[in-house]
Amino acid sequence: MKRIIVLALVGLTIIGLVTVTEAGLPVPARVLAKPTTSATDIMLMANDLYEGKQFAQAAQAYQQLVDLGFADSSLFYNLGNAYFKQGDLGRAIVSYRRAERLAPRDPDIQANLDLARGLTVDRIDEDNKEAFLGRLAQFTQAWLTTDELALVALGVWFLFALLFVAFTNSRGGSNLREGLHYVLIVTSILLAVGVLSLTDQLYVDDARSEGVIVASEVNVTSGPSSEHVTEFTLHSGTEVSLIETRGNWIRLALPGGRFQGWVPASAVEAVTG
Repeated sequence: MKRIIVLALVGLTIIGLVTVTEAGLPVPARVLAKPTTSATDIMLMANDLYEGKQFAQAAQAYQQLVDLGFADSSLFYNLGNAYFKQGDLGRAIVSYRRAERLAPRDPDIQANLDLARGLTVDRIDEDNKEAFLGRLAQFTQAWLTTDELALVALGVWFLFALLFVAFTNSRGGSNLREGLHYVLIVTSILLAVGVLSLTDQLYVDDARSEGVIVASEVNVTSGPSSEHVTEFTLHSGTEVSLIETRGNWIRLALPGGRFQGWVPASAVEAVTG
């Protein structure tokens, strides 16, 4: 019986490894690749332009690296700063959000993101009745990336498996078995929280696309054309959820999903884009 349990744990561990790998490990696309000579030159040029207060040209140079496929928190942070210096709050917040996803615990990124958010025109009250999964995803993303959370969950699973094997092979009634019993309970709780948080992040990332208004001002209409009724107006930097794309129009929702409407695709940019 014990042998069957051990084999089952080994099988589940293999499944866990496959699941974590499919969740995004390894993630070379998210890490700044070893820079080529041209990429290094572009970065140096962008930094010089920024130091010379040529912020528009610096943003173009940083954006060129992004378009080449480089994805690094420092690159997005610098790009956000270049946009911020131009007063382009929308694109600054998009860049800071992208940097935050790669380095959620970086205090400089968070400080600049908070500063940019504080300068936006629209003040939207958060819906306290937001779904539990959405709130949990926001909490975990503020501390761990999806890949870090996957590693933590896998580590706790390995610990749980080892403890379970030790528990099943310990002598009944011994102090060691009793101690392992309590440790197993704590570990199982941590494992459940880790797996739930990881599943939550993967679900929310897949089900909900987040975006930021990058137009200085845009009318949100009741349908995918300018001929429909204007429901309300949004300004640069407002963060929204992207629901649907139809031609050159995107349907979006404000936090909580209570207010929805359509805007031209050029007026909004996806954070994960």
